[in-house]
Amino acid sequence: MGEAGRTGLPSAPGGTPIGVRRVQPDPDAKDGAFPVGRRRLTITRLVGLGWRAVMGILKSRLLLLFLLLCALGVWVGMRTRPNPTLIPYRELYDNLSVLSYRDAPSDSSTRFVVELSACGRVFRQYDLDAHRFVAPESGRDYSRSISGTHYRPLRIRGRAERGFWLEVPEAGGRPLLADQFDELYRRTLSFVKPVSVVTNVLGMLTGYSVGYRIATWSSSLCNRAVQERVVESPGIGRMIAREAWRRVLLEPLVMGDEGDARSFAATHDTQRLYANFFKLALRDSDGFIPREADHLAGAGRAAESRAMLAFAEAARRAAADSTELSSADFRAVENWASLLERRGHWALGLAPPPGERRMVYYGALAWYGLAPAAPGTRRIWVGPRVLVREGDTEGFVADDVLKTEAGCPYVWREALRADSDGIGVSAWSAEWTANRPEFAPLVTFGQRVAKQLGVVP
Repeated sequence: MGEAGRTGLPSAPGGTPIGVRRVQPDPDAKDGAFPVGRRRLTITRLVGLGWRAVMGILKSRLLLLFLLLCALGVWVGMRTRPNPTLIPYRELYDNLSVLSYRDAPSDSSTRFVVELSACGRVFRQYDLDAHRFVAPESGRDYSRSISGTHYRPLRIRGRAERGFWLEVPEAGGRPLLADQFDELYRRTLSFVKPVSVVTNVLGMLTGYSVGYRIATWSSSLCNRAVQERVVESPGIGRMIAREAWRRVLLEPLVMGDEGDARSFAATHDTQRLYANFFKLALRDSDGFIPREADHLAGAGRAAESRAMLAFAEAARRAAADSTELSSADFRAVENWASLLERRGHWALGLAPPPGERRMVYYGALAWYGLAPAAPGTRRIWVGPRVLVREGDTEGFVADDVLKTEAGCPYVWREALRADSDGIGVSAWSAEWTANRPEFAPLVTFGQRVAKQLGVVP
């Protein structure tokens, strides 16, 4: 009688009774392999299967190209990556943003926090009043959304070394001429944007970017271990606060895409006054600012007097590396800049009546570069400037404040030290590789080869 007859159970195809569990065979004692039908899955057979899979991959030219470019990215990343034990200051400061907010709309003073980001995500916030790092806010904070101001990262995109005279028409509402507008904002740099987009796509699809990021992962700020090492570094909070203060300081100096000539002239005059007052605050050896603040207070303008003194004090505190900056130093910048923007020069309505005293007063202002602009000005000198981008907005910042150590961001200093005439290859390459640092070594290598071949001087 068959097996089914002995067990009393119907048989399934293959002879195994239904309801009876098949017993797993024991591995072979000789090579440890499990029998698979009539053939055994041995280590040698696994190696053979893996070898055939590798040979099949290599036969695909596209996949082979992807792997070769990935290996090239790894090689370039290994040669150019910084020491993994160092803090990636450039990446840290380049993605830094500042949030100004009120805990309640009725609060009279604002608070500031610094947001540290990596790979498009905020991983820490630095509380400027508590002087400590905290986890980022989760979800949507209503009070911050209705009363907050977000200073997004301000990135350099090039440099214009040459200044020029800008002609201002007498009639208001006249736009800038096309050549003047291009000279101001260097719009020709935008021509490289399509190339940058195509390069980014090709870099990801060809595997070069993948290999580069694999090689530099140990030193990248996207790495959680690197983030923890950064926030635990001694004195890093004080350095982050000072870099964030510079970001807030530069916001009133950003000249956006202002096409109207008269509006450009008015904004330029306010920025000139703001920049020269900041430089004076850093070196006011004869006490001009306290005297001018007393002058304002005596005229019944106490709020402006306090704002002037607070800004000057904040500038001196920011110039001292050992000082712990707080929200008050950031508020001083916002208050003073907003006063100049809304009310213009403080000397309007404050100057003495026409006569000798008025001449002496305006002469003192002119000595410090703080004299009001003469009415009917037809020409404006636009000096050397740094081309910047904030999100999708492009503009420039004049060199006046950037020449001071207290006002120049850390990641901009190399570009300011470089000697270039107008917009050169470095500016075009910086625009091209703005969001893809893995292509910067290739540009540097190409420039070296071009110099050796005599193509470029």
